[in-house]
Amino acid sequence: MNFLFVCTANVSRSPAAEAVFRQITNGTCDTRSAGISRFCPRPLSAEDVRWADVVAVMEWDHRAFIVERWPEAAPKLRVLEIEDRYHRHDPVLLHLLEVKLGTLLAEIESGGMIGS
Repeated sequence: MNFLFVCTANVSRSPAAEAVFRQITNGTCDTRSAGISRFCPRPLSAEDVRWADVVAVMEWDHRAFIVERWPEAAPKLRVLEIEDRYHRHDPVLLHLLEVKLGTLLAEIESGGMIGS
């Protein structure tokens, strides 16, 4: 499966989510991260959204941004509800991501993609 992680600037949360997810899946899934800002290191593209089987966004605003541009992506969007107040290597952020991504992965593995 292809997993895309999205935050605002693609500096802290989405790259950290990508790294944590790779670790908990032992690299068995393909991952990318991107940001919704035009001025971030890796801006979100239509190709990213098409590529992904699951798009995990950090906030509800990110979900709204994607649905407005690519409504067909709505079923694969998951909101992690992680605010933009952490640095990339913040232990609190990494723990939150481990918990939330572990839950997401368990739901996918059990065959249930929960809606957000």
